[in-house]
Amino acid sequence: LEEAVASAPGAIAVVCDVRNGEQCARAVAETARAFGGIDAFIYATGMSPLGMLEEASHEEWRSVLDTNLVGASMITAHALPHLRESAGRAVYVSSYSVRQPLPGVGLYRVSKVALDALIEAWRMEHPDVEFTRVMLGNTEGTEFAHGWGAERTETVTKAWIERGLFPAATMMPLETAAEAVLSVLALRAYVDDVAVMPRTRDPRAEVAVRNEKAHEPSG
Repeated sequence: LEEAVASAPGAIAVVCDVRNGEQCARAVAETARAFGGIDAFIYATGMSPLGMLEEASHEEWRSVLDTNLVGASMITAHALPHLRESAGRAVYVSSYSVRQPLPGVGLYRVSKVALDALIEAWRMEHPDVEFTRVMLGNTEGTEFAHGWGAERTETVTKAWIERGLFPAATMMPLETAAEAVLSVLALRAYVDDVAVMPRTRDPRAEVAVRNEKAHEPSG
């Protein structure tokens, strides 16, 4: 956090465990006090334990839902008065996994499906505030697989690739995802949903293939 703040003049760092309601309230209050209000926020907090649903404990369920879902609603509730005053925008990072279920990350997917429903509920209750969902495809460089363990990760991802659920060559750089999320804040339009997906093919590679074929002898 200190490095991030140092690289962004005027920024502040506020530590918050989103599973704790009091910390959510304090974090929003400190932020609003430091900047004289809140024009927008991005909820990118999330966790994804690896394991089958029958193995998931009550504590794991609570931790995932409190982080990925309840925390989002608590931050929104505390920020709402500021967003209404500024005609601001709340942005939530969702996942393409809501459309493509993968074995082993059921807890994560369930929480993201619920997050999508939560965003819709906030829209219905407060049409004067913009609530935008940014759905990201496979992104490298994140902490999505934090704590999975190398052996189990290899086993599961191999199964995904073999079943055609997780193409190994289609990963999006973290910087691309971050730029896409930030660009939403600059839009002068009401945006419900944005999908940001990795390139499935490299246009430069396709050009190279066409050039090679053009120089092949005919006949």
